[in-house]
Amino acid sequence: MSSTNVKYAIDKNYIPAPRRFGDSLLYQVGKIHCEADHVIPLHAHLNWYELTVVTGGKGSVITNGVSVDVSKGDIYLSFPSEFHEIRSSSDDPLKFCFFAFWSEKEELRRELEEISQRCMLADCRVFRDDRVNFLVGNVISEITSEQIYSDEQIRAMMEQITYYTIRGFMSLESARREKSVSKPEEFCYRIMNYIDTHIYTISSLADVVEVMHYNYSYISDMFKKTTGETLSAYYRRRRLDVARLLLLEGKLSVTQISELLNFSSIYTFSRSYKDYFGVSPNESRKMTQSPSESDGK
Repeated sequence: MSSTNVKYAIDKNYIPAPRRFGDSLLYQVGKIHCEADHVIPLHAHLNWYELTVVTGGKGSVITNGVSVDVSKGDIYLSFPSEFHEIRSSSDDPLKFCFFAFWSEKEELRRELEEISQRCMLADCRVFRDDRVNFLVGNVISEITSEQIYSDEQIRAMMEQITYYTIRGFMSLESARREKSVSKPEEFCYRIMNYIDTHIYTISSLADVVEVMHYNYSYISDMFKKTTGETLSAYYRRRRLDVARLLLLEGKLSVTQISELLNFSSIYTFSRSYKDYFGVSPNESRKMTQSPSESDGK
């Protein structure tokens, strides 16, 4: 999580090589005390879940363009493959911890996957649990001043955080937020959520059809009638939007992004990207670089 002009920040970033603690993988952890109106820029999540634990102030979390207000005590869960942005309020600046993780324990991974399907709408992602707040703070303390048995402590705390998160969502009446949504709309939301949260693992729309247990013609017709956009157009748009964001972040090469998003070749990726945005992936990246950065490439 990249940020500047903050009052205070700790950021332990293990995204290139996640740290393993038992069955848990830690991608990133830290805390930020924002200035008034500060913005954590839009960034892409890869294959991890992330907790935004609000320890003070107010602000908003924006996921895939949907903004949700948060305040002290709120814990916001982000899912894999999402676009994520955080904005601090002007009168009561936001303070929060962040904790990006993945569990390789089958039962926990399955429970988290079910949460991502059940709580697909961005405003269904907030829960409260002081134990999670306390444990995330302790993980940060252990990481920043590692001592004897720190790994064992972190392993135990990461499992506890995951269990408490799952419990928190089990107790939420998330269904009440979708009562006003018609059945076709709800079905299309689920399709879009599945694409959004599996954008790095879907190889074709056949994967989506298989998960939804309907034939392609039925799903495609309903999606078009309900959203006004074809299913293939939505998938193409989301995949290329992710590609553009990853290019702007500058952490992965064009080839790596092409492979990550399961394009058949870098040529296919480049052609699709240029058809959609009007410029090639390399041109898109150069447009965002400073002259010194561009000279150094």
